[in-house]
Amino acid sequence: MKPAAVAHLAVLLVLVSTANAQIGEANTFGSKNTFSAFLEYSNDSSHIVLGNSPNRKFSGLGIQYQRRLLATHAFVWRYSAEFRPLVLESDPTATQTVSIIAPPPAITLIEPTAAALQCIAGQRSFSGTDPSTGIHYSETVLTTCSRRWTYAQGLSPAGTRINLLPHRRLQPTASFLAGYLLSAKKIPLDSAGSFNFTFEFGAGLEYYQSQTRSISLEYQIQHFSNAYTAETNPGVDNGLVKLTYSFGR
Repeated sequence: MKPAAVAHLAVLLVLVSTANAQIGEANTFGSKNTFSAFLEYSNDSSHIVLGNSPNRKFSGLGIQYQRRLLATHAFVWRYSAEFRPLVLESDPTATQTVSIIAPPPAITLIEPTAAALQCIAGQRSFSGTDPSTGIHYSETVLTTCSRRWTYAQGLSPAGTRINLLPHRRLQPTASFLAGYLLSAKKIPLDSAGSFNFTFEFGAGLEYYQSQTRSISLEYQIQHFSNAYTAETNPGVDNGLVKLTYSFGR
């Protein structure tokens, strides 16, 4: 085959390949770069992965950036990062009121309110006689429960996301993120830390309204703890419902 013919064939193959790539990209929903805003909420916590702190609430508002790394007919793989400028975390608190009835005079002591691993409201009574002195004693302890909300910010720079069926408007999606959470007070206990490491993973559905705009609903399991950098490290596991609006370019 002559060199000129080889050159023409090479050019033709390049043009066909480029055209096929453009057609494939046109039929694939999503963009090279995607920006998102999201809301997330959890009404409770329990031991799911590593956490041991029940009855914690969690809500957040944030933004997300994604960049497409690989696209095939079966899936799209993206790098993902999140910044949460507004996070509210709620811990149960306990206040104890100790009333010493005997021996006289009667005294009432109110202990400072503190975050509790678990708060059970109620009243307990103690009475008896000191065998060494013969003095009768009697007291009651009243426990009241409430909640404390703490403001925090979070950043998760290490993340990844996979979307299946990228040529369809409705796509299954799964993600993983890791980062940190910085709070105004120590959470989830007063003996824990205000700096916590986080990771979350989950799955959901993403619906594309157009080629570059979508809405997704996901269920995420999030864990945060201080990795034993504080006095105690109870950790918290939340199941988050996450609603995200995305647009790309």
